Amino acid sequence: DMNTENTEIMDFDFRRILEAIIDRWKMIAITTITLGLCAALYSSFLITPLYKASATMYVNNNKNTVSENLSNNDITASLQLVPTVMRIFDSRTTLGEVAKKIDLGYTADDIGNMISFSSAEDAQILTLTVVNPNPEHAYIIANAIADTAPIKATEIMDGSSVKVIDYAEQPDHPFSPKVLKNTFMGLVLGFLISVCVAVLIELTDNSIREENDIKKLYPDVPIIGTVPEIKVTLDEKTN
Repeated sequence: DMNTENTEIMDFDFRRILEAIIDRWKMIAITTITLGLCAALYSSFLITPLYKASATMYVNNNKNTVSENLSNNDITASLQLVPTVMRIFDSRTTLGEVAKKIDLGYTADDIGNMISFSSAEDAQILTLTVVNPNPEHAYIIANAIADTAPIKATEIMDGSSVKVIDYAEQPDHPFSPKVLKNTFMGLVLGFLISVCVAVLIELTDNSIREENDIKKLYPDVPIIGTVPEIKVTLDEKTN
């Protein structure tokens, strides 16, 4: 019946796809290893390593110390100040002072492109992160901002304060590129591409290799007979 024929076709197609993968395993293995190796080499030698240095600060809506108890209203007011503090830290005025202070040849815009900020929604902690190809520069810039920007924020937001909790440390290892991750992605991509190519070659191959191939191409034509496969041993060949 129709269901049986559909099942046979599905079984045949699945077996054909599986055979295509097995028959072309060398091509699949070579492609997989090649793309994985290319990803590893590209990540290791062609991508500029980037280093990250971070400093954390405490934002308060008054000049009280961190250890003093604050009311819920004080905490809410402090949380609302965090976006404003970020804007002050990222302002051209603040970064211009930082650029002059460190004297490393960077402009305010250059430093602005290196920095980013993050803060939890329910916390008064602001994290400043500097990304730079030079680990020492990342460290110097982060701490220069941590020293300069809180003073500038306090001057602008009268009655508020920004205090440094942790200064940045000089990074020992780059955070980007992630060589192992990129290599793994290259291996996965190489495997998927090679498998797809192997299956595509198989599905576009109209060669008739067995009885089921004829049935699939000509379902209404009866098969009169088939030639059995004859295996000849080495002894029979020599005789």
